[in-house]
Amino acid sequence: MSEHNVRKRNKPTFVCTNCKRKKIKCDRKTPCSSCVKLNIGYTCVYDTRWATSGKDKHHHKQSNHGTLSGSSEQLEVAQLKAKIAKLESIIEQQNNNKEEDVETKSESESEPAARTTGPSYARAQPIPPPETSIAPNPIVSSDDVLNFYTGYTPLHIKGNIRRVNFGPLSWIALLKRDAALSLAWKDLSTKGYFSSINLRQMPLTPESIVILNTQMSTPEGVSPNMDKYFRRKFLEIEGYDETMPYNSLARIAVNNGQPREGDQKKNGNASNKQQTDFKMSFTSISLARTIFEGKINPELQLIEKIKTMLPSKRVFWNLIDLFFKNVYPFYPFIDEDSFKKDLQKIVGKVDYEDKPFTKVNISKKLDLATIALCFICLRMTYLSLYSNKDSTNRSIVDSQDMTLTKFLFQNPINSSCIDVANSCIQCFHFRRKSNLSVFQAILYMRFYRNIAPEEGDGIDGGDSQVGTALLIQMAISLGLNREPDLLDVCNDEKINHLGRKIWAALIAADIVCCLSVGNPTSIHLKYYDVLEPFLTSKNSNIQDVEMESVITQSFGIIDPDRDSVRDLLGYVLDIKHGAELNKITHKLDVVEQIWQSRFNVLQNSQLKEEIDNSKHSREDIRRFMYIEKAKKFLTMKIPITSFYYHIYLHYEKLMDTELSFFYLSKIFLVILNDLMPYIEDIINGYLSSVGLFLNPLVQLALLKSNEMVFSCLVRVNFAIYQLETSETHTHKMNEDQQYNDHFNTLKEMSQKITQTSKLITLLLERMGQRYYCAWRISKSQLTLCSTISGKEFYEKHSQKLKRIRGFQFTAAQLNRFNKLIGQLQEAVQKTLTFEDGRNTSTPDVVKTNLGDIQNSLSGAQRLVPEETPDSQTNPLDVANMGTPNHMTDEALAELASFNINYIDHMWLQHAALRNDANSSMENNLLSNWSYNDASNGSTGVEQSLYDVDASITGAGINITDQGSSIQGSSNVNHQQYQQEQQQQQQQQQQGHTQNRPGLPLHSQSNGLIPFPSLFDNMEGHECVDFMLDAGSKYTYDSFL
Repeated sequence: MSEHNVRKRNKPTFVCTNCKRKKIKCDRKTPCSSCVKLNIGYTCVYDTRWATSGKDKHHHKQSNHGTLSGSSEQLEVAQLKAKIAKLESIIEQQNNNKEEDVETKSESESEPAARTTGPSYARAQPIPPPETSIAPNPIVSSDDVLNFYTGYTPLHIKGNIRRVNFGPLSWIALLKRDAALSLAWKDLSTKGYFSSINLRQMPLTPESIVILNTQMSTPEGVSPNMDKYFRRKFLEIEGYDETMPYNSLARIAVNNGQPREGDQKKNGNASNKQQTDFKMSFTSISLARTIFEGKINPELQLIEKIKTMLPSKRVFWNLIDLFFKNVYPFYPFIDEDSFKKDLQKIVGKVDYEDKPFTKVNISKKLDLATIALCFICLRMTYLSLYSNKDSTNRSIVDSQDMTLTKFLFQNPINSSCIDVANSCIQCFHFRRKSNLSVFQAILYMRFYRNIAPEEGDGIDGGDSQVGTALLIQMAISLGLNREPDLLDVCNDEKINHLGRKIWAALIAADIVCCLSVGNPTSIHLKYYDVLEPFLTSKNSNIQDVEMESVITQSFGIIDPDRDSVRDLLGYVLDIKHGAELNKITHKLDVVEQIWQSRFNVLQNSQLKEEIDNSKHSREDIRRFMYIEKAKKFLTMKIPITSFYYHIYLHYEKLMDTELSFFYLSKIFLVILNDLMPYIEDIINGYLSSVGLFLNPLVQLALLKSNEMVFSCLVRVNFAIYQLETSETHTHKMNEDQQYNDHFNTLKEMSQKITQTSKLITLLLERMGQRYYCAWRISKSQLTLCSTISGKEFYEKHSQKLKRIRGFQFTAAQLNRFNKLIGQLQEAVQKTLTFEDGRNTSTPDVVKTNLGDIQNSLSGAQRLVPEETPDSQTNPLDVANMGTPNHMTDEALAELASFNINYIDHMWLQHAALRNDANSSMENNLLSNWSYNDASNGSTGVEQSLYDVDASITGAGINITDQGSSIQGSSNVNHQQYQQEQQQQQQQQQQGHTQNRPGLPLHSQSNGLIPFPSLFDNMEGHECVDFMLDAGSKYTYDSFL
C-alpha cells in the first residue's frame, strides 16, 4: 500500500478544543491551564467523540511533489507556532511571578519556588466535583506540599500597643492569605479619610490623672519591723492568710497598728523609749508604705459589696438548684454537696422564702473563692433560662400563673455579679500558688467568658489561647494531670472524680482552641497519666447519679478519635516543612467520616434511634445526649472549612482550577449541608432552648461562612468588571451567544452572592441584639461588603486581581456553583424569615409591645421610642416579601428595619467601659459605616439610653438581659405615655436616618430593649457622651 493511502488511526482526542485548535500542549484539566491563562476558562471543553470514517475520504492521492512539500512545511510551521506559544506562556508566567515577588517579598521568600509553577504532570482523568460534604478528596502528586504559614504575614504589630500572632486557621489569617480579600484589608487599614474613635486611647484629662495617681489609703500603720513583713509574706505564699479570720485583720486595721491600751500601760516608758530610739529613713518609710497600704481595706469593702449584690433567698436557692439541672451537665466541675455546705456556712441554711439575706458570714479569704464561684453559677443559670425563640420567652412572661421561671425573669442576675466575682478572684495570688477552690472559680470564669453575651471572648483566638494555657498550667501545679489512684494522699473519691473530669475538659478545650485558630497545643500525651473519668457508687458529684453517669460517659466518647485530630493539627503546625497534601486530605477524609457517623445527630437517623433506644428513659437525659453530639459535630465541622479554604487558595495560586473548584464546592457543601441545618435548629428549632451553650458556635460559623462568601464575591465581581471594561464587550454580547450566556451567569451569580452575604450579615445583626461579639462581626462585615461592592476597588486593584485568575471555571462548573450559592441563599433566608409566633419575627428580634405588658410594669419611665400596637408591622411577613426563593432589595431592607441605633449605642458604651475597642486586631480597620444620627438626632437616643439606666437603678424596674421581658408594675398613665412616645418618635424620624452599604434608608422604630441590665451598675457615660457629641465627623472602629 502506498504511503499516501495510509489512514490515521481512529481514536478520540484528549485535549480541549481550544488547545487543539491552537495546536498547543494541554494538561487535560477542567479547565486546562492554557485556557485559564487566557481568561477563557468558560470555553474550555473536551470533544471525546471517536473520529468518523468520513475523514478518510479527504485523504486522496497527492501526485504533485510540491504539494507534499507544502504540507510538510505547513506542519512544521504549526509545530513551531505551538512551541512559541508555549514559550510565551512560560515567560509570561515567570514575569507575573517576579512582579508578585517584588510586591510581597517577605511572603514569597518563605514559600518554595517550585510551588508557583504548578504540577508538571498531565491529568489522565478529570476530577468530578463533590456531590456531598463528605465526598472523598482526590489523590494528587506526592510532590504537592502545603505550608499553612506561607503566602501571608500572620503577625500584626500596632506600634508599641499590641503585637498579635494569628494562627493559620483563624479567620484573620485566612483573610490575609486570600489574595483578593487581603487587598480590601489593606485598603481599609490604610485609608486616611476614614475617621475613627479609639476607645482605648481616650485623652487623659487632669481629673483622670488625679484619679489614677490617688492611692487607696487605709488606717493601717507602717510597721518598722521588716522581719514581720517577711514572716507575713511567707504565710501568704503558703496560703495561711486565706484561712485567717477577717475579724482579726479588721482589729489590726482599727487599732492602726499601735499597741493595745493594756500593752501600753504594761510596757510604760520602755515602749516609748523603744519607739523614740527607732528611726526610719525616708526610703524605708516609702518602701513600707508601698508594701502595707491598701492590703485589707479593699477586701473588707468587697465583702460589703457582696452583701448588697446577693438576690433574695428564694431567687438564690432556686438558681443554685437549677444550676445542677441546667448548667452542670455541660460544666460538671463542682461537687454539689460540698458546694451547698460551703454556701450555707456563708449565707445560712437553705430557705426559699422571698426575703433578703440578713447575715452574710465571710470569715476568711477562701470564702471569697466560694462567693466568686457562686456568683458565676447564678449568672450562668439565669442566662440559661432563656430560649433563642422569643415566643417561648414571651409565653412565660405573659402567663397568668406565677411560675418559677417567670419569677426568676422578674429578678435578673446582671453582669455586676461577674465583676464582683472577678474582684474576688483577684484577691488570690493564683499565679504563684494553687488552690482547688480558687482554680474552680477561675475555670468557671473561663467558661463564662466563652458563652457570655456581653463578652465576645476569643473571636481572634488570643484571649482563649492565653486563658486555656493558664488553666492547664494551674491544673498541672495542682497535680490534676496525675492519676489520683496512684498517689497515696488522694483519698477523697469525689475530688478525684472532679480532677479527672477537669483534666479531660482541659484536653478537649486545648484541642478546640488549636482547631479554632491553629496555635500549638499545650498538652502532650506524655504529660499526663490520669485515666478517663469513670463513675463508681461513691464518687458521683451530684445527687442525680443517672445524669452523672451520662456526663461521665460523654468525656470518653471522643478520646479514641483524638489521635486523628492531633495528626491533622500536626500538619498545620509544621512551620518549616509543611505537609504533603495527600496526607492532609486523607486525614480530613478520616475525620469527616468519623464525625459524620458518630456525632451528626441532626441528619443521621441511626444516631437518633440510638438515643431513643438507650437505657435512659428520662427526657432531659436524652436531650443532653442529643445536644452533646450536636455540639461536638459543630466543634469539628467549623474548623474543617478553614482547612479546605487553605487548600482552595493553594490550588488557585497554582492555577489548578479543577482542584480549586473541587475544594471551593466542598466548602460550600459543608456550609450548606452541615452547618446551616444546625444553625437553623439552634435559632429556631429544638436546640433553641440551649442557645447559651451553642450560640458562640453559631457566631463563629456565620463569620467564617460569610468570609468565604466575600471571597467569591470579589472574584466574581472582578470577572464582570474585566468583561465590561473590555473593548469588545458590546460586540461579543451581540454576536457571541456563549459569551453572552457566560456574562449573564456571572451577573446572576454576583447578585446571589451579594444577597447571601447581606442575609448572613443581617442574621449576625439580629444576634447582635444579644451578643456583643455578633454585633462586632456584623459591623466589620458591613464595612467589608461596602468596600468590595464599589467599582473603585476593582479599578484600583485591577492588575493585582488579574493575576489571581479567580473563577476561571468552565460553563458547567459556573452553573453548578450558581445553583449551590442559590441554595445557600434560600437556607439563610429561611432561617432569617422564620415566623416566631404572633407579632414577632426571628428569635433574635425582640419586639417589646409595652401596651401588652403595661400592667406588669413598675415605676417605668420612658425607655425607647415605640410604635403603637396598631401601627406595628411584622418586618418578616413573608406574604409581603414575595416568594421565598426571591429576596428583593426592599424585602432585604425590611429585614434590616429594627432599631440599630439603640443596639449600636449600647454596645459602644459597653466597649468603652470595658476598654475593649482595640483589644483585638479587627479594630485596626476603620469603618465607613457612619452614624449620621450622632449629630442630628442623638439627643433622643441618648436620653432613651440613659433613661433605661435611670429606670433600672432608680425606679427598680427589672429588665431581662435577653430583652425578652420587662417586669414590674407601673403608675404611669398609659395613654399619656403613648402620646409622649409618638411625639418623640416623630422627632426622631425627622432628623435621624442611617445609611448602610447596600441597603436603602429606613426609619428607626420598633422599640427594642436588649440587655439593659448589662449596664445597670456601670459608670462612665462620658465616653459615650464624647462620641455622640463629637458629631458626624467621627465614625467608630469596624472591629474587622
